[in-house]
Amino acid sequence: MRIAVDASFVDPGRVGGAEHMVANLVAGLAQACPAEDELVVYTDRPWPASDRVRFRTLNGPGNRFTRITATLRSRLGEHDAVLFTNYFTAPYPRTRGRPRFVTVIHDLQYLSLPQNFSARKRAWLRASHEATLRFADRTVAISEQVREDVLARYGRRWAPRVIAIHNPISWERLSVDGRLPGSVGEGPFVLAVAAQYPHKNLATLVRAFAELRRRGAHRDAKLVLAGQLGDRLKGIARTTPLDRLIDDAELRDVVVETGYVDDRTLGSLYRRATVFAFPSLFEGFAMPPIEALGLGLPVLTSRATSIPEVTMGIATYLDDPRDPKEMADRLGEMLDDPDAARPSATDVARVRETYDPVGIAARYRDVLEAS
Repeated sequence: MRIAVDASFVDPGRVGGAEHMVANLVAGLAQACPAEDELVVYTDRPWPASDRVRFRTLNGPGNRFTRITATLRSRLGEHDAVLFTNYFTAPYPRTRGRPRFVTVIHDLQYLSLPQNFSARKRAWLRASHEATLRFADRTVAISEQVREDVLARYGRRWAPRVIAIHNPISWERLSVDGRLPGSVGEGPFVLAVAAQYPHKNLATLVRAFAELRRRGAHRDAKLVLAGQLGDRLKGIARTTPLDRLIDDAELRDVVVETGYVDDRTLGSLYRRATVFAFPSLFEGFAMPPIEALGLGLPVLTSRATSIPEVTMGIATYLDDPRDPKEMADRLGEMLDDPDAARPSATDVARVRETYDPVGIAARYRDVLEAS
């Protein structure tokens, strides 16, 4: 089978977990697909991949939507299937001879948290999702929660064509040690991995850390926020920088904002952290807490949207992630006794098996090939 992957949206460090999902999936396809399969990735920003993967740049002017559409126009006959990895489907009718189209929808955040998007972006997302449901042979939702959301919002008539497949997770990319930011120090720390989008709820985490210190507890611990800062983000409304909140709470000496970090540094942060916190209010999937669980970290996260589903009930969950006092209570307990909240070796193995890129890629290949 000749498979094309649209990775035109990839812009390292500025889009979020969807970028890692694509890289992990391509690496998985390279191992899961039979030797006679061909894999072509369309992107202007190639990344290291196996010898099995060929990269092609996009043609023409304009945004990534017009460019991937124009690029594929003359190449459709070269592919048996095209995987669109970020909600947009090139608007070619489902006619005989057209490659099989499969498109991934990551979430419907624009409907659940409309304040994070401009009116123009909301209209574009709705139009793109509805076009995907019409033009794609199959639509992949990255969790059962997203699948249910798609059907509830756009109509259950689409149920036969919408399938849930979880994202692949690569622990291999986090396996090489890098240098920790010097400000992290040698003591215990709570790690959060999230770009500073509003729905990641990092402000509540900062307030919870301030509450913990106000109580006189764990004053030797730090809070490390790893992820792209607000002024570097793309896609939705930027959050108010956390700097003012950190300064007002007099936490500048104990809160470390790393900005975007490479895989080596991120892997080292995971391995050195005492507790992992992910207080997000909305997720279509949620890669960081799964990565943390797969590395054996005790994880505190939200009982919100897809998070309990994808973390498989293994984490410690907040009933009200907007309440800094509840969050401070749980953080204090976990810092007191990290091992009590740590996933068992059996749970770690189960997480890694569930999200193995080769296994996930095999499911994608089945969907790409199905008649």
